[in-house]
Amino acid sequence: LIKELNDPFELLAANLSNRGDRQRFLKWKEEKSQNIGFLCFSKRKINPLLWSHYADKHRGVALEIEVDDQLAVPVRYRRTRIKLDIHKIKSNVGFSEKLAEQLGSTKSNHWLYEEEVRVPIDLKDCQFEDGLLFEPMGNGLNIVSITAGPLCELGSNEIRNSLAKGNEITLHYARIAFRSFDVVSNKAKRSERIKSIG
Repeated sequence: LIKELNDPFELLAANLSNRGDRQRFLKWKEEKSQNIGFLCFSKRKINPLLWSHYADKHRGVALEIEVDDQLAVPVRYRRTRIKLDIHKIKSNVGFSEKLAEQLGSTKSNHWLYEEEVRVPIDLKDCQFEDGLLFEPMGNGLNIVSITAGPLCELGSNEIRNSLAKGNEITLHYARIAFRSFDVVSNKAKRSERIKSIG
């Protein structure tokens, strides 16, 4: 859900120095948040900040997901807010699809380390379970592999049991690097193909 993302500037990348414009954008953000969400991916998994922020402080896993190019929207990072012609937006009866995409894919360059790619999703197509929303795989989204984090204590059987029926993926293991501040492949633990039971 957009309102639960950790960046309060989501969909608000425009220069909103005018109070009336701020109210208009906040209302639009609230309306969009009712219908759309984002699947957020990173292009690389070596950054320790990503593991710290999104994988339970290195105790979780990273999913490698193959994303169809037609679905993927690269995030653009900026130092300054976007200057928009607010009068043009008003005269065009609101926010165009192109403007909505621009606002949904623009973030502060403080987030540059994430190297993010997004897939906009329709919330009505998601599955709701235990207070969370899930996007079904398929239709341009496919899990290719799982990497267990450097501090992950899950065994291959536990990960296998969490796979959807009929899934088969490669399980990799990560460690912290010896010569850099990266998270890298743990060659002491061999990768393995695992298949869901049942």
